Amino acid sequence: MTQTSAYRSLYAYPWDVAEEGVAAFAAKALARGLNGVTLAASYHAGKFLRPNARSGRRVVFPEDGVVYFDPDPKRYGKLRAQPHSDPALRRLFAELAGDGRLDVHAWTVLLHNSRLGAAYPQYTARNAFGDSYVYSLCPAQPAVFEYAVALAQDAAAQGVRSVVLETPGWLPYAHGYHHEFAQLRSNVWLDTMLGLCFCDACVKAAADAGIDGAGLRLRVAGRIDAYLKAPVDATEAQAAAWLAADLLDDQELAAYLRQRQAWVSELVTTIRAGLPAGVQLAVIPTVQRPTAQSWIEGTDLRALAAAADWLEVPFYETDAARVIADAHDTLRRLPVIAQPVSTLVPGTKVDTGSAVKVRAILRPGAPDLADGAQLPQALAGLAALGIRDFAFYNHGLLRSERLDALGAALHHFDRSTS
Repeated sequence: MTQTSAYRSLYAYPWDVAEEGVAAFAAKALARGLNGVTLAASYHAGKFLRPNARSGRRVVFPEDGVVYFDPDPKRYGKLRAQPHSDPALRRLFAELAGDGRLDVHAWTVLLHNSRLGAAYPQYTARNAFGDSYVYSLCPAQPAVFEYAVALAQDAAAQGVRSVVLETPGWLPYAHGYHHEFAQLRSNVWLDTMLGLCFCDACVKAAADAGIDGAGLRLRVAGRIDAYLKAPVDATEAQAAAWLAADLLDDQELAAYLRQRQAWVSELVTTIRAGLPAGVQLAVIPTVQRPTAQSWIEGTDLRALAAAADWLEVPFYETDAARVIADAHDTLRRLPVIAQPVSTLVPGTKVDTGSAVKVRAILRPGAPDLADGAQLPQALAGLAALGIRDFAFYNHGLLRSERLDALGAALHHFDRSTS
């Protein structure tokens, strides 16, 4: 794991960079103290409000489940990456690499893909009732595993410094799918039970590991049914206690969850082994808040930290104190890593802590960090924990004044810590 300078990258969508122009985008990023762009290489459906749009397109609905480069068809098996319809957007990686002023990182959404899920429902996650989640490809399915490895290798071939993986595991039930309706309150227990995948591949893998996945599926379905039919509405505290109790009481449930973690860790390990030596691998371990709940998606923080070069953690919180608390807990779950320290005798290694493998993502605008005002406190607090590598979300979604404030905060931070 090598890095010539601290990671200071701005997440961006291709349509926003294309509208700005590569040269202008790079110049503004550098002026704000940034040295990289983390550009979407593959992405899902969405609806995005663009405060700085120049073209008049204030709201964008991007093409679902496509890649923003020309994929190599020889890499793929049953599932194939689908290129975006606009060739200009597919050229941005090459243009940014050719410009050369910014490090380019490929933000690669792996298994969140409604386009492929709709076309191949046999490869999607299925809940305890057999319902397919069209937006979530299941990594236990061999065809999905093969696709994820191929996609990461394809992204790595786009002249990038690192591949940043998002959704290498199962997406949670509470996803934000369009027109997602319910007339009862969600809670962590219900969402976790509904989010468990019991597709044929998951149940077979459980059986191979000596776990009665079929029996567990029936128990989980029964528990969900009983709750949905009962005249009760659990509070968040109650639901969290129920989940903890179920994990203690049902040993097969705990074993099933650990098996999911092992599967995701194997996928990330396989991806890292297939990337070129000069391309680093970062993993966004979760979309959960707080990070400690990342196991819901099949994430084992310690195992992924060992498999990848970086964990790129989204510390998306309402204030700096919550960011720092989440980072503290995240770091204590990671292995301590011996790193050479240049101020000592060359080659000497000391335990500098797990922070050396963590890159933090912050949102310097609403709804996080008191609408961005507490960004300086968050940067200082993370640095005090040993985290010195940062990315920021998202170029096209932030007002210009928030981007300028980000630049001012970064310049102050880098001067004060240099």
